[in-house]
Amino acid sequence: MRPLQTRRLLAEDVADRIREEILTGRVGHGERLVEVVIAEELGVSRGPVREALKLLNGEGLVTEEPHRGAHVTQVSCADVRDIFDLRAALEAGAARQIAARHTPSDVHALHRLVERLAEAARGGDMERALQADLAFHESVCQLTGNRRLVEVCVRNVPMVKSLMKPERLTRENLDDMARELGLVLQAIEDGDGDLAAARITAHAERARDMLIAHLDGSLQRA
Repeated sequence: MRPLQTRRLLAEDVADRIREEILTGRVGHGERLVEVVIAEELGVSRGPVREALKLLNGEGLVTEEPHRGAHVTQVSCADVRDIFDLRAALEAGAARQIAARHTPSDVHALHRLVERLAEAARGGDMERALQADLAFHESVCQLTGNRRLVEVCVRNVPMVKSLMKPERLTRENLDDMARELGLVLQAIEDGDGDLAAARITAHAERARDMLIAHLDGSLQRA
C-alpha cells in the first residue's frame, strides 16, 4: 500500500502545480494540457500527470474528452450563472442554519474575515481581499457542520477562484464585497435567517452578474 500512497501524493502535487498555472492565468481557458509535455516539465512520469488531470476534472478546472485529451475548461456565461446560482442556494441555506444556532465564536470568526476583507479593500490588496471573501463563504458552509454541504461548496472553490481574478475587480468592487458580507454577518448575529439568506443570495448574484458582464465583454472583443 505504501507505493500507492506515494503515487497519490505525487499526483496531488502535480495537480497543485497545474491548478496554480490555471488560477494565475498562465494557462488560459481552452488551452490544451498535454500529458507528455507536463510530465517532462515537472520531471515525473505520465501516470501522476494523468491522475492529476482527473482530479482537476472533478473540480471543473479541466475538461477531458475521448480522443482529444485534456484542456482547461472554457467557461461560458451559462457556466458562470450555474456555478453562482448553485453557490447562492447552498450558502443561503447555510446562512439560515447558522443564524438559528450560532455561537459567539462563530460570529467572532466571521467578523475577523469581514475585517480582513475590509482592510484589504482599503489597501487595494486584491489578492488578499479575494482570499478573505472566499474564506468567509467557506466558513459559512463549514459552520453548519454538514459534511456533504461543505464537500459541494469546496468542490466549486477552484472554479470560482479561476473566475474571480484580481484584474477583474476594482476598489469599488472590494468595498461593496466587504459591505455586503458585513450585512450578511449582521443578519446572522441578529438571528434573522431569512434576511441572512436573502443578503448572501444578493451578494452571490451581484458577483455572478459582474463576471457575466466581464465575460460578455471579452467575447465581444475576441
